Amino acid sequence: MRRKALSAACLAAPFAGLLALGAPASAHDIWLDPTGSGVQILYGHPHEPELPSAGKLMSLTAYEPSDAVVLKAKLESGPAPALRAAHQGDALFAAAYDNGYWVRLPDGSYRNASKRMLPQADKSLWSVKFAKAVSGPAAPWDKIVGQPLEIVPLEAPTSASGKIRVRVLFEGRPLNGASVVATDGVNFKSDADQARATTDAEGVAVVALRRAGPQVLGVSHRVTPSQTPALADSDSYGATLAFTVTDPKTN
Repeated sequence: MRRKALSAACLAAPFAGLLALGAPASAHDIWLDPTGSGVQILYGHPHEPELPSAGKLMSLTAYEPSDAVVLKAKLESGPAPALRAAHQGDALFAAAYDNGYWVRLPDGSYRNASKRMLPQADKSLWSVKFAKAVSGPAAPWDKIVGQPLEIVPLEAPTSASGKIRVRVLFEGRPLNGASVVATDGVNFKSDADQARATTDAEGVAVVALRRAGPQVLGVSHRVTPSQTPALADSDSYGATLAFTVTDPKTN
């Protein structure tokens, strides 16, 4: 999954319809891109690529075959600024990102604030994002790491052929009726070109993989009322799972 920091932001666009408000802010998502020397945290969408905020990254962990290591991500400056963390060896990476409160005002504009500060807002939410990435054949790809919204592969992602079975969990329980979206992890896809699958009562979906190479699956879930009703109407959760398929067979 090797790609440049800003061009990689193209990937977030397929998830633009996943979050609740449909605002420019809610159209963003995060995903992880493992490299030989660690992992990069990616954020944004194609026409407005942005750096993720290091301050909003709540946690980043590398689950190794026999251990779990807390990683420290650092902002790297230069022609292509990036938020990266160093790590060596196979791992299942997992991250949590608090994107804060968002409101839509009557004039149609959006602010990164709560409805307590802007009571005239006609819509409001709290936005939190989770991401996982499988890196290397020895990574514990089937580990449930306990994210509030989590995509768990039910078969080895790197050897998936044309499709992959996954389970979506919300607060540790199967999430029924969730739409799982798949992209190739590199190119922008319109809604019509995205592969989608809906989870069943066991939280399981069979998602088509249209080509070998980098893959990113995404899912979202909104809960109303919010756990903080004085600050938001609803809570919006997003999750991604990134991996690379080596089998050239595709649907």
